[in-house]
Amino acid sequence: MRGNSQLLRSANSYVRELRTMKTPFILLFTNDNELKDLVAQALSEIGGVSHLARDVNEALETVRCAPSLDFAIVDFEHGSEGLTLLRAINALCRYLPVIVVTGDDDSRVAAVAYTNGAAACLAKPVSAAQLVSTIRKLGLFEPELAAA
Repeated sequence: MRGNSQLLRSANSYVRELRTMKTPFILLFTNDNELKDLVAQALSEIGGVSHLARDVNEALETVRCAPSLDFAIVDFEHGSEGLTLLRAINALCRYLPVIVVTGDDDSRVAAVAYTNGAAACLAKPVSAAQLVSTIRKLGLFEPELAAA
């Protein structure tokens, strides 16, 4: 009998630990299949999950309805909708970090992204390692916190 109560205490302790662990939750806005795969690979390294938004309205609805959203990745190659979404996120939730990915290596594109609230701007092709490094540099995921 005594062993059962000890086992129950251990199980309750484990459940409390699981509840305090934070899985990074991100919004992904792209129609680029390679970028989708790359983000999935990067998130598998940090234990995160993403929601793929197919248009600006769906993306903004996710931002409004998901207070647990940690950051967003916005593909500027999604037409002018990428910039529109970045501006809307910045107006709606200034606190939400946004990583912009663009196929244009022009410094003017990066300047536009930063001016409109981007936390980082990466030029394609982007590697999973580069994305994970950027996420960690921005403090969007701390491995020590997930292990606590």
